[in-house]
Amino acid sequence: MKGAAKAGGVFVVLFTCGLVGLGDLLGSFADSDHTFVDHFADGGTRAKEIAGSYLLVLAGASLVWFAIALTAARDDRRTPIIITASLAAGGMIVAGLALMTVPLSISFADISNDTPFGAAQAVLPQFGSVALTVGAMLPAAAFVIVVARTPSLLPRWLSLAGYPVAALLLVALAVAPMLLLSIWIAAVSVTLWRHDTPIPLGHP
Repeated sequence: MKGAAKAGGVFVVLFTCGLVGLGDLLGSFADSDHTFVDHFADGGTRAKEIAGSYLLVLAGASLVWFAIALTAARDDRRTPIIITASLAAGGMIVAGLALMTVPLSISFADISNDTPFGAAQAVLPQFGSVALTVGAMLPAAAFVIVVARTPSLLPRWLSLAGYPVAALLLVALAVAPMLLLSIWIAAVSVTLWRHDTPIPLGHP
């Protein structure tokens, strides 16, 4: 189980740092076109958001790694765990690519003295926000529930904690609720590190 603990730790670091880097951009959903133009005018802001987007993409890949490692010794519920993790990862990757496109293209335009694409700067960041909050967090909630309901995988208290986490992920329209996914997976990873074998059913 230590392999799953390592994968979970990598996910927690990548996902948390990615959200921190993208914080202002994710919070600008439904703002005016002019707001996005002003937002992307700062080179430092663009660099931070490009880095955050890359981390979000890598976090998606590490979530699949976590799911595969978590179920390496299990045949029951292996498929739904990997499928829900893969769907959540796909949402994160799509969101990261969409959120990265505008700041990256404007940065390249600055280097080559081309003209950036004006008001269209608002479209992809908002699509990326929807891809993350809906396309990634809905299957992430399902992933948490399936893991929590897998017998003898986690202590009872951690399984029970997964249900409110999943419920909040279903309505994760801001960064703070999404961080609960990191917190819960961090708790799972620490538990798995301490228990290198599957936890007996009914373990407190």
